[in-house]
Amino acid sequence: MASIQSKLFTILLRLIQKKQFLKRQLAAGATNAFTSPEPPSQLSKVCQVEKWLMNGRNVFTLRPCHSPSPKHILYLHGGAYVQSFLRPHWSFMAKLIEGTHCTITAPDYPFAPQYTYTDAFAMVTKVYQELAGRGKEAEIILMGDSAGGGFALALAQYLRKESIVQPRQIILLSPWLDITLRNPEIKSLDAHDPFLGIEGLLQAGKAYAGQTSPDHYLLSPIYGSLQGLGKITVFAGSHEIMAADTRKLKTLAESAGTDLIYMEYPAMVHTWMLLNFPESKRARQQIIQVVKTGNV
Repeated sequence: MASIQSKLFTILLRLIQKKQFLKRQLAAGATNAFTSPEPPSQLSKVCQVEKWLMNGRNVFTLRPCHSPSPKHILYLHGGAYVQSFLRPHWSFMAKLIEGTHCTITAPDYPFAPQYTYTDAFAMVTKVYQELAGRGKEAEIILMGDSAGGGFALALAQYLRKESIVQPRQIILLSPWLDITLRNPEIKSLDAHDPFLGIEGLLQAGKAYAGQTSPDHYLLSPIYGSLQGLGKITVFAGSHEIMAADTRKLKTLAESAGTDLIYMEYPAMVHTWMLLNFPESKRARQQIIQVVKTGNV
């Protein structure tokens, strides 16, 4: 049963019509109105923050202040490919560092409508190669939430295609795996989802794709091959439309013989693990365990 906190949050999302936010922001050209493109100052209590540039965009490397682990997470933030970081991203990464002592590198990759996926991949591939070139490639973990989760899986597929060393793990949090949103199960899930609006997502995905077909695997990795990838772990909520494709991914991975751990939380909304419900804390502890051991 869902916690009281998560139930109240769901009610709030419906009251403020959260499903319409992205569509309205796109119409107003204000998708970055509530973002937090740089780490808040409080993060310095948990980790050392280094800011550097790749292709003219900010990249942030967050290092634990004590007892660093050799593991290094490349974290790709969500935001429907049209937004920068939000404050919950920074809070979530801080908790990951506290729980794992790993280092996290988080690029503020180019997003639509000013840029398309080709710009985002050009930047993030270079960031990955920079990390891999330091001799710790076996310890790199790809992680992303929402659009960043789709990006993470697509990046892993691209790395394999280009014969670039794979990350050891790929951890996907409420990932957006198909920007076409053509999965027929989405219709039934939409009634339960108080967070994600289909129309706004379709507009954002189209802008990110540019002139490329939206079912290209770099945009919708559900259509890419799962062969030869690192170990995949997926977290999804049963009350988010993205669950239609995370369930499909689970089935595809089983058919392909790909190692995949699937965790679906009942009655949870999109990216609940970034928030502060009892279910969020439980999911974070499982994510920390996956980072540390490779298993839930």
